[in-house]
Amino acid sequence: MGNMPRPVDAYRGLAQSSRLRVLDALMDAPGIGLSELSELTGLHVNTLRDHLRVLESEGHVCSEVERTGRRGRPRLRFALVTAADRNEVAERHLRDAIRHGDLMRAILPATESALPADATHQLDALHHHLSEVGLQPEIDEEALTIELEPCRFHALLAEDGAIACRVHEQLLRSVLERAGGPIVVDRVLPFTTEHTCLVHLALRDAAPAASGQGLAVERREERDAGRGPVVEVGRRRDDVGPRAQG
Repeated sequence: MGNMPRPVDAYRGLAQSSRLRVLDALMDAPGIGLSELSELTGLHVNTLRDHLRVLESEGHVCSEVERTGRRGRPRLRFALVTAADRNEVAERHLRDAIRHGDLMRAILPATESALPADATHQLDALHHHLSEVGLQPEIDEEALTIELEPCRFHALLAEDGAIACRVHEQLLRSVLERAGGPIVVDRVLPFTTEHTCLVHLALRDAAPAASGQGLAVERREERDAGRGPVVEVGRRRDDVGPRAQG
């Protein structure tokens, strides 16, 4: 797959360890407010407001007003954007990825995929996401693997390695589900070499599961928001050591 031009600030929200900790906390406790998020992450609420603003602008986090019927300033609740959510930023990324992939295959017939169209578009979406994150994805469509060089995040891994890997694995799953198709993440192998990770993908029945499966933007339908991952994602919060103050 061809490389795409990447804005210098693409997904800049993922380049800070503290923002990865915010996403990790929201994976375990969706729908919490600032005070609870501050307790979980060890970050000051003012710092959190800035992090959440950036993460919302990049389509990773959504917020909603808690309606209590009481007077006073309403409280916001925050959650990760999932494939079931209608999110303008995430859907724009998906459209751009599919458009670019289709254009590359039209211009360079040698890049034509042997996979079904929906699976091909899932890989387009993954390549776009990983490139914008700052990684260098090498996708092997026959083996269904992606080799990654986590150079941009290498400095973060000493402090929050388990968190970084867990968050990025969840983001990969969400990208695939939003694109829609038979490809899922099987497992992620961190540091198969000193600076390289390997993602193993797998094919499953392309029919949407009862719990809800993401579809391409052009054919998305109303569906239930609840669903479970095919493979448990990474380590749980209680497997990770104490968090540093941000």
